[in-house]
Amino acid sequence: MKKILKVLAWLVVVVVVLAAGTYAWAYTTAKRAYERSWTAHNADFPIPFPLSDAELTALRTERVAAGAPAADPLAGADLQKAALDQATRRGQHLIASRLGCNGCHGDDFGGKELVNVSFVGYWAAPNITTGQGGVTKGFTAHDWDLAVRHGIKHTGTTSSMPSEEFQKMSDHELSDVVAYIQSKPPVNRESKPVRLGPVFSFMLARNPNSFLAAQLDHQKPHAAEPPPPAVSVELGEHIVQVCRGCHGPTLSGGKIEGDPNMPIVGNITPHETGIKAWSEADFLRALHEGKRPDGTELLPQMPWRAYGQMSDTELRAIYAYLRTVPPVAKGNR
Repeated sequence: MKKILKVLAWLVVVVVVLAAGTYAWAYTTAKRAYERSWTAHNADFPIPFPLSDAELTALRTERVAAGAPAADPLAGADLQKAALDQATRRGQHLIASRLGCNGCHGDDFGGKELVNVSFVGYWAAPNITTGQGGVTKGFTAHDWDLAVRHGIKHTGTTSSMPSEEFQKMSDHELSDVVAYIQSKPPVNRESKPVRLGPVFSFMLARNPNSFLAAQLDHQKPHAAEPPPPAVSVELGEHIVQVCRGCHGPTLSGGKIEGDPNMPIVGNITPHETGIKAWSEADFLRALHEGKRPDGTELLPQMPWRAYGQMSDTELRAIYAYLRTVPPVAKGNR
């Protein structure tokens, strides 16, 4: 009996040593991937963008109606403030209806804890206000570009930002988003760093290139302007980029790997298992009311209340684009 116990004790020691060594390897590999440095092109754009010709015309008309001299209605007008007001309004619309930045960063943009499980790790979206603990204080347009469209921190290292959904965002749209975020009150809240627990460590060690920074083209230029507001396939494709994070590159939905709490995502391609039979009116109803054509409700994980805040022009453009994508059976993300 003593001999058996001794052998078992040695086996336990061997298993513990192997487990510790494997975890040390996984942690080191994951940490190296997370601290990898990246180089991206130097994007530069104004914050806010100057007023467009159409906005200047509208401002002239408004000021004349308010009593300004018709010969020079813009005399004395604060064009920078007017541009900032317009940018803030557009940025608020983009975040509320399409981008959902507050979903991770919190309604006050002061950051939010997303994962805090000892054997998994710690992950929180940072404070992106200018308050104490905010990570964007002193950010240039280039820093915002790195963070949002490239998944790169201003230090040049890897971030957890889901930038594949935002890489096609235009300079003007990103400028508007920044203008809106900067208009919010500063929040004093420290941004805690990511902690790699065993689960996070093994996930990243298994695939060190799973970070989006390793998958994106950091030298590809971005469009200065988004497609014009019209019921067009072009605008629809531009907006649908943010849908691919859940519905997948093919938009056919299915199970999202690595997220056991996420239900099976729906298919939004024109396939029999998708929205082939949906009319435009059905599609608009789903995003305005959260109901499918048969009257059943969309799953609560589908942010239809946010997307329903888009204009009908934007929603109809999305529908027009979805009719053009290849029909794919549900689950082939």
